[in-house]
Amino acid sequence: MLSGTVMRNQLIYQTCTVIFEYNETDCKLLDSKNTTAEIQAIETELQSYVANMFLTRTLFESIVPAICGLFIGSWSDHYGRKPLLIVSMVGFSASAMLSSAICWLSTYYMVNPWWYTLAALPHSLLGGLCVFSVAAFCFITDTTDMKTRPYRMIFMELILFVALTSGSLLSSFVYAATSAAIVQSFSCLIVILATLFVVSYLPESLGMCPDQDETTEKEKEIVVTISDQKVSDITTDYLEKRVDPPQYETIEKPPIEDKSKDMAGLFSIKHVKDMFGTCFKRREYNAHSIIWLVTLSGFVSIFVADGVMTVMYLYVRQQFHLTVREFTIFETVSQSVPMLGALLGILILRKLFGMSVVSLALLSLFSEIISNFAKGFAFLPWHLYLSVALGVFRSIQGPMCRTIVSNIVPSSDTGKLFAIGNIVQTFAPFVAAPLYTAIYKSSLASNPGGFNFLSAAFYLIAFILLGCVMRIKFKHRKFYAETLK
Repeated sequence: MLSGTVMRNQLIYQTCTVIFEYNETDCKLLDSKNTTAEIQAIETELQSYVANMFLTRTLFESIVPAICGLFIGSWSDHYGRKPLLIVSMVGFSASAMLSSAICWLSTYYMVNPWWYTLAALPHSLLGGLCVFSVAAFCFITDTTDMKTRPYRMIFMELILFVALTSGSLLSSFVYAATSAAIVQSFSCLIVILATLFVVSYLPESLGMCPDQDETTEKEKEIVVTISDQKVSDITTDYLEKRVDPPQYETIEKPPIEDKSKDMAGLFSIKHVKDMFGTCFKRREYNAHSIIWLVTLSGFVSIFVADGVMTVMYLYVRQQFHLTVREFTIFETVSQSVPMLGALLGILILRKLFGMSVVSLALLSLFSEIISNFAKGFAFLPWHLYLSVALGVFRSIQGPMCRTIVSNIVPSSDTGKLFAIGNIVQTFAPFVAAPLYTAIYKSSLASNPGGFNFLSAAFYLIAFILLGCVMRIKFKHRKFYAETLK
């Protein structure tokens, strides 16, 4: 967030000077509050081109992570979470260094802005947010029990919002005091430090899950029940099929099997089979239906987020003519309010009034629906802030949905299920980014904010999907009394 808005503004500026070859004076006026009709016409001309550039980068960042997602879930359940965290953070560090180098070169030479798209190559090839998210959520699941997990998920969300808020708020001031290259370099340094922290201090969490013993006991009970019913059949079959141990005619011992051959590599097809086998496995009390309903609901939400991310900065510049500082202040508020909403939701609505994780997720989606309607009708800057206030609970959905999935499956399956969710969500930009870009470009002259109504419709679909989860919960109330409490 420290460099995000600044680099988007830098990309627009370099498009203006390098691609369209306008003079630097006019291009610098694009970031001004009081623009003339001529400058506004330049802005409109640039936006269609830059929207395609944003779209290309979004798609570029989604292809390889989607492929990686097929393997990492099962792999992490076997070999650990820390290697995936390290690999993804190394990718982010490399991309940040490349962006810094390109930005520094642009201060001395005319650099084509399309080079910034290639800077996304390292973190895309190493899995990007898909790999990092799966490993991070599995880490939390490994180190918490059912009672503390919702609060830890929300705590992670709060830490994320603190980072988003502080980064967004500071970016415009650092940018005004220095330059885009220095802001990007400072951001790069922070990412490198975070990578070194993960490598040096973060422990491996696989096998630390407090629920593991409880799950094992449940499995033992199930085995005993089945054994009691069929003990006579099993005993008979064993006696009939029993054979004496093999007799060796020589003193040579039989070859010892090399267990290392059974260890599947990162890109082994075995991981894909394990993941899909786990995801499509029939579970009692419609648990498999809940998993897929929650996954699809998360997909719809990510679909909207990916689509909006492509055009939101362009929309705010076009509709309200906000400068970089004004936009970063708006971003800060839009991240701070949901942070307060998450605190309110988890501490008051859940702790005090006992709302379930499913109810909180539904409240979050309802908040998103009315927020996007307000944003679609906005024509003054304060309307944007009203839409932020209406979306106060929007940050609760993600943590609650992850809590639902992790609570109804054993810890040995969480990596695979989080992976399939991230795979489904990683494919979202392939449709969302082109769709939102096309809608924005077609309505640019008449109603640039029309895409917000589409977002509201998608959130309504997600609300209906989670409503089905609530229905299943009520149908099997006794079974889900604790896990979906």
